[in-house]
Amino acid sequence: MALVTLRQVLQDARKRKYAVGGFNVFNFETLGAVVEVAEELKAPLVLGIAERLFKFVDVDTLAAAMARAAQRTSVPVALHLDHGHTYEGVMRAVRWGFTSVMFDGSALSIAENLKKTKEITRIAHSLGISVEGELGYISHCDDVTGITTNEFVPADVVMDFVTKTKIDALAVAAGTGHGTVKGMGGLNIARLAELSNAVDVPLVLHGGSKLSREDCRLVIDNGIAKINIATDMSLSAADRLRTELAKSPSANYIHLMTSVKKGVKDLVRKYMLNFDCISRAI
Repeated sequence: MALVTLRQVLQDARKRKYAVGGFNVFNFETLGAVVEVAEELKAPLVLGIAERLFKFVDVDTLAAAMARAAQRTSVPVALHLDHGHTYEGVMRAVRWGFTSVMFDGSALSIAENLKKTKEITRIAHSLGISVEGELGYISHCDDVTGITTNEFVPADVVMDFVTKTKIDALAVAAGTGHGTVKGMGGLNIARLAELSNAVDVPLVLHGGSKLSREDCRLVIDNGIAKINIATDMSLSAADRLRTELAKSPSANYIHLMTSVKKGVKDLVRKYMLNFDCISRAI
């Protein structure tokens, strides 16, 4: 199936009340695992890589492999740059043939975030590429306390941001955090419902690792159309390596790669079931 845009897969998810998994990959094993499970379960997919990983991997080679894998699938796949923080990073994804980019200006003032997101969207839309923006507090650290609703951007400001930038999806703060964040106080479902009613674009939940099936259903029912998973995939790979080496310290690397891929596939399968995106490929 041909590559699709983020807008295409998320509009269907929003309409039919399921979430597409935004799975970030970081090597060939995780890439293969995610795509193979999507094929197996006939699930649409957002296949991503975050800009922060550019300094850790041969990103040009991995991006080419992502594009090739997506083109060969029988399910809809949006190729996505996750958390693009720079104009240069976004343009690299454009050159790779990605169909979706995220510009994360959440660390900027709202005015500067709006200005830069609007410009990125203008360029991306001229090329048929979707854009995800981010507005509000989504933690990036390992231990956060004292986060209150005061951290949330008011709904009228969110409406103005979406209207002026013309983005296709919006990542919002709703009590989750990136990584293994503690102390966030749980999901704010009322917040999601408020924003879902306020804006006419699909909402995205970052920090989806560790969400229960019940949590997933709640956020989907209140406007979330994409849930991002990255940390759990990395932790699963590391856990599988430790387990295999404990059982067989002399195990060769080919065996370890195979085992890691299986562990990641099991995790991805669990999340896709929780997202209710099975057999949703259009």
